[in-house]
Amino acid sequence: MRFLLVDRIERVEDAAIQGWKNAAMSEDYLEWHFPERPIVPGALILESAVQLAGWLEAASSDFEHWFLLEHVTSARYYDFAVPGDRIEIALTRVDTDDATRRAYRGETKVGDKRGAMLEFEGRLVALDTLESRRAARRAYASLRGETP
Repeated sequence: MRFLLVDRIERVEDAAIQGWKNAAMSEDYLEWHFPERPIVPGALILESAVQLAGWLEAASSDFEHWFLLEHVTSARYYDFAVPGDRIEIALTRVDTDDATRRAYRGETKVGDKRGAMLEFEGRLVALDTLESRRAARRAYASLRGETP
C-alpha cells in the first residue's frame, strides 16, 4: 500500500518545487498520535517532503526517474501541525557531484509559522521499477489540478 502525502503541487521549476499537504482528522495515525492532542508526526512531514522531491525528479525527467531517500542530514521541527492545518512545503535541489544522487533542502510552514527545516539526500531510480509512467503522469496531473 502506498500513502500519498502530497495533496497539491503548486509550483515546479528546474530545481525547486512547492506543494502542500492537508492534515485531516480522518487520517488513521492521528487517532493514536496523540489521543488527547493529535499532531502530525514529524516523520510523515519529512516523508511528504521526500515525496514532493520525487515528483520534481519525475516531472523534470519526463517521468523516467524517481527520488528515494537514503539519508536525512538535518530535520529540525519548530512547531506542530494539527488536524485542519495546511502544511506548505518548499524544496530546492542542492548540487551534488554524482548524477545518480540528489540532495534537497527545504522548509515547511503552517500559515506564517515555520514548521520544519529539512535537508536530505538519496538516489535516483527508474520510475517504472516502482509504478507505471502512465499512472505517475496521471497522478501528477491530478496533483497539479489538471485533468489527467
